[in-house]
Amino acid sequence: MSTVSGKDERKSDLRARLVAERQRLTAARRQQLDDQICAHLQRLADRDEGENLAAYIAFNGEPDLMPALEALHHAGRRILLPVVNDQRMHFLRWTPDMAMRPNRFGIPEPVGGPECPPDRLHLVFMPLVAFSPIGTRLGMGAGFYDRTFGFRLDDPDAGPRLVGTAYALQEVDGLPADEWDVPLDAVVTDRGVRRFRA
Repeated sequence: MSTVSGKDERKSDLRARLVAERQRLTAARRQQLDDQICAHLQRLADRDEGENLAAYIAFNGEPDLMPALEALHHAGRRILLPVVNDQRMHFLRWTPDMAMRPNRFGIPEPVGGPECPPDRLHLVFMPLVAFSPIGTRLGMGAGFYDRTFGFRLDDPDAGPRLVGTAYALQEVDGLPADEWDVPLDAVVTDRGVRRFRA
């Protein structure tokens, strides 16, 4: 077996195991962990002076950020959500009362609304399947975030701060990475905020 296929196989195994583990959380435990993540996320966002915050709608057992997004919106922050077109994501402004439509994966996306280019975002809260102690991120494997924020590989200080959101149980030592994987600047879990870059 080649190194590449071995790495791909390990990533697939990790995805299956961690998504299943995430989905096994009871409703009460998930709510408790989501509340903790939202509290840490809001504190982090409150310390950031940037206007444009991007996030996501929870899917397939991901942490539900909606309470934090609604609170940040009502505090005057501009919240943007991803819309998947072709092989990249576009970020459209979101408000709690706007129409949403499921994309081809079944994830709700905003309908209409002003767009913000990825390099004009300030903070991006990204879903993930796993993260490592050094900021490697493993997503679902479609590569949308890596393609959209690939410009960060050439200039790590360009564009937004990329912050993963996850349950602490999703941390994996020795997480395999490829050269196109865009690393995280920080991660928010139920245990707090961990920074990988200043």
